[in-house]
Amino acid sequence: MKTAILELARSLDRGVGLIGRLSAWLTLGLVLLVAGNVLFRYVFHVSSVGLQELEWHLLALIAMLGSVYTLQQDEHVRVDVLWQRYPPRLRRAFGSVIAAAIIVPMALWLGWLSVDYVTKSFHMGEGSPDPGGLSHRFLVKAVIPVGFVLIAIQGLAMALRDAVAVFVPDPDAVFAPPRRTAGPVMPPEQPAPTQ
Repeated sequence: MKTAILELARSLDRGVGLIGRLSAWLTLGLVLLVAGNVLFRYVFHVSSVGLQELEWHLLALIAMLGSVYTLQQDEHVRVDVLWQRYPPRLRRAFGSVIAAAIIVPMALWLGWLSVDYVTKSFHMGEGSPDPGGLSHRFLVKAVIPVGFVLIAIQGLAMALRDAVAVFVPDPDAVFAPPRRTAGPVMPPEQPAPTQ
């Protein structure tokens, strides 16, 4: 039973990891888009309202998709001065309860509330009010419920993983959330050979 639960949690984590990588590529795309817009505006004196609006559309995607990955990597803001003082098993128990009782229901509720907002935008055929702006604004708004569902999925993975971790000898070592395994940015300096 524990193995099946952990495999489900790991599968959900892998999916969120893919979303995190997508968010990183979108960030690169946003940087290139902003640089291109600035270059064309100040060097060639050409500007596009559509490309400027695409900047904040990409930013909305990055915020909603990146928040899920941030939650998975345990890099979110935690306002609890006592958290680090708790033993690992108690942290995992609290983490499971918080994920199951707060994160998942709250994310699903917010996602549900945002569906009406997206539906109204779709039925209006909402686009940019500016000439030359992007049409189909409801597509970027649809990221809101999708993002909250993804947060709920990650919350479920956290709840499952932490619930199982409560019953093993060393919860932090065995069931830590999947972490980035990036090496150092610069290689360590090698000592100069002595002659």
